[in-house]
Amino acid sequence: MRKLAVCICLLFLAAATVRPARSQDASKTPGASNREEAARQLPEHFYNVNFVLEELDAARKPVNSRSFATMLSTGGSRLGTIVVGSKIPIVTGTPESAKGGSYDTQFQYIDIGVKITTQEVREDGNGLRFTLKVEASSLAAPEVVGGVSEPVIRQNVWDAPVLVPTSKPTVVFNSDDLDNKGSMRLVVTATPIG
Repeated sequence: MRKLAVCICLLFLAAATVRPARSQDASKTPGASNREEAARQLPEHFYNVNFVLEELDAARKPVNSRSFATMLSTGGSRLGTIVVGSKIPIVTGTPESAKGGSYDTQFQYIDIGVKITTQEVREDGNGLRFTLKVEASSLAAPEVVGGVSEPVIRQNVWDAPVLVPTSKPTVVFNSDDLDNKGSMRLVVTATPIG
């Protein structure tokens, strides 16, 4: 009987010493870890997100647009990417080959098109908050440099956290064109599913 009482006391003593150690470890974790844990406990929701990339003329009227759509989830910090475009060959040199003095043309391929990347999707009141990076590039009229026609590539890159009200088209990025009086903008609409 005495051995049973001693074993029970040792068990209670061991349990009492383990609990304070756990609470001390919890107080040492940074606030970011607590936020990440809270985000993991929130229910996951899905949104249909439409991206419309518009080219505008000098009067700010759309003259061209491209639409891209995806489904985003509020759970975790997954990376979502949409890539649409072409690989364009660019001549980078014509060194002399070791075989009989012939020339081999060398190329480098450049991606032209649109790349949209989303990350850290969260609900924020009546909106959707996420980090958005958009890269849009296109070929302009080539320029002649040293008697060789060289491609000119136009590029717009935007990278920022954004807040998009639910079910309302929102301009999140806008920039003027450097070649003319036109501009380019990105309109995002996030609609909850279910």
